[in-house]
Amino acid sequence: MNKKSAVPVFFCIPDITGFTRFVTTTDDADFANRVISTVLNKVAEANILAMDIAEIEGDAIFFFKIGRLPAIKKVARQCQLIYEVFLDAISGFEQTDPDLYHKYLSANQLGMKVIVHHGQVTPTKIGKRTKLMGEDVILAHKLLKNSVVDPCYILLTQKYLAKLKDKKVVKTWFNWDRLKHGKDEYEHFGIVEYAYISLPDCKPLSKSK
Repeated sequence: MNKKSAVPVFFCIPDITGFTRFVTTTDDADFANRVISTVLNKVAEANILAMDIAEIEGDAIFFFKIGRLPAIKKVARQCQLIYEVFLDAISGFEQTDPDLYHKYLSANQLGMKVIVHHGQVTPTKIGKRTKLMGEDVILAHKLLKNSVVDPCYILLTQKYLAKLKDKKVVKTWFNWDRLKHGKDEYEHFGIVEYAYISLPDCKPLSKSK
């Protein structure tokens, strides 16, 4: 292995909520696969921050961007776009598969959460591939399992918020009146604090531009 020095990294991880229940309770496996693949493909294409993809794990896409932190207005727009394409992908099945849509999707069985995190990684060459190594990679995975119960939300870790030079601009680009605070304890990491913005009925943000 050929290790490089640790570098700053921005993570943006869209994750389909309700995925396991949807896949295991949908009688039509082909339909379930088409829904998930359609959503993930549309989200992957909605990459206006020009992020790289570290991996795709079933129901989540691990976007990352090494180097300078993207402007918060662009991060907000990226999160909004992810919700827009998610909603568009789901509603599209009402036209193409109306019966299956009303049976398996019309009651918001699926949702979307986006984890936003900042940390440090060490790009490591393994064979012909470059892998991201470091505790923030592990933490990013762990953050997908948290105590937020809403089906649709954006989770902003304290490590990401701490990197913002002007905290006031956050209110401009996110619905900060809905801001809630949470924390979870993870093995080897202890208490991890975050803020999150719930999106009722999986509706996209209204203030982001």
